[in-house]
Amino acid sequence: MGELFASSTRDVFRLEVRQSYKVAGEEARLAAWRAGAEWPADVTSWQERLKLLVPRGVRMRRAHVVELPLSEYVRWEMESYRRNAEFGEEIRLIEAERVPEGVPDVDFWLFDESVVVLMRYSEEGELVERELYEGHAQAYVLARDLVWQAARPLASWRDE
Repeated sequence: MGELFASSTRDVFRLEVRQSYKVAGEEARLAAWRAGAEWPADVTSWQERLKLLVPRGVRMRRAHVVELPLSEYVRWEMESYRRNAEFGEEIRLIEAERVPEGVPDVDFWLFDESVVVLMRYSEEGELVERELYEGHAQAYVLARDLVWQAARPLASWRDE
């Protein structure tokens, strides 16, 4: 997927619908957060990517469908989101019951309104497959627009 990010010129959007993910390398950060440790000052690989794309004028957006009360993982992830926002990522969250009709219940990436990558996860939240969507991207552009309009900016969220 690195080449999709590198070749993006206008807009990259990510929809997340899971309440937890199992991502290699996150375990230590999550454990430290649980223990009340100060958030690490190091820059993540995702933030390095943001540092490359945002100054080029690529709008980086993420929307996360969340269930209330927020899961422990989502509360932790919101701390990470706040740091990502400092690097120019725009982040919004929306309660599951407020998701507009027409928004698929699947994680996906949308690159420049033309390329869609569907993300498939195991029950435990491990990434199983990235599927390059072969159909027309318009349905995912509409889903992005619908969820973006209905979601609330990260700054308006507290640990609800």
